[in-house]
Amino acid sequence: MYFFVNDYNDIGRDDILQALVKASSENNYGYGFDKHSENARKLIKKALANENIDIHFIPGGTGANVLGLACGMQQENSVLAVKTGHIQGHEAGSIEATGIKIETIISPNGKLSLELLKEKFAHFGSEYLTVPKKVYISNTTELGEVYRKKELEEIYNFCKENDLYLFMDGARLAHALASQKCDYNLKDIPNLCDIFYLGGTKNGFLFTEALVIVNDKLKKNFINLQKQKGSLMAKTFVAGIMYETVFAKENGYLETAEIAYKMAETLANGIVNKGFNLAYPFESNQIFVKLDDKDLEKWQEFASFEIMEKENGSNIVRLVTSYRTKKEEVEGFLAKIQDKKLDF
Repeated sequence: MYFFVNDYNDIGRDDILQALVKASSENNYGYGFDKHSENARKLIKKALANENIDIHFIPGGTGANVLGLACGMQQENSVLAVKTGHIQGHEAGSIEATGIKIETIISPNGKLSLELLKEKFAHFGSEYLTVPKKVYISNTTELGEVYRKKELEEIYNFCKENDLYLFMDGARLAHALASQKCDYNLKDIPNLCDIFYLGGTKNGFLFTEALVIVNDKLKKNFINLQKQKGSLMAKTFVAGIMYETVFAKENGYLETAEIAYKMAETLANGIVNKGFNLAYPFESNQIFVKLDDKDLEKWQEFASFEIMEKENGSNIVRLVTSYRTKKEEVEGFLAKIQDKKLDF
């Protein structure tokens, strides 16, 4: 079976595994006060060309989103996010469990635009409503889209003008940066939002995300909040070793995502050339395809992937590549699927 279910299906990158084995006999301080975590922070700051950021290692994406959105917030505050945003439909109400409401915005795709943000924000001001304080976006989006620099600048400028913080979910940030659609680099990210994270779980790490706080107003007492929400690891040095290993290499953070992108590009082009329609434009390592019931049943005979939803009689399925996806797997899968252009 060809496996295109997700990009977190293996234990981890070989260089990370080797580094962990090498450090297995060490004694380390806990809770992030160890030499590996400290060195990892230095390397990340260098990669981001910013010495004034705070970096915290969080076990997973849900925890990173909870902490990234809860810090600096009051109980009357809310978060603005598109309805397709990961925090809305995939995290079991974890944001609302902090006492902060998500105010959703309907978008024709997975992106938040300046126009949609302006329209939604204009509705607030009454004592009957919440007080928006943060804006949530994910890059890539849930539909695999990549924000362009102009889009991010427009949203961030609006946030700054209206006393809002901008939070970027970076679970697949490496995949956004590896995309040919991306017109900025890693060093630009701290200038485009107040807080974000460098996703590891979906980029070849065993687990963990590196939450980066840019805005000084969000830094105060963060480690206390992290402990309260159950995301302060005693063995943070394990995360430190992983980020230290990857960021010690030139382009280390993006090299895995670049492999995933190349494989996804070949896969997406092959699917289109076979006469199938993409549900959303191809931009990253997530590919969404429209299949009728007959083709869905055929594909399931030789491949594993997610069925996302049914739309106008078509099944929308998602295929995801990772750094472990081989050219032979992609070519083998494409050879198996029927050419719709020859299906009379």
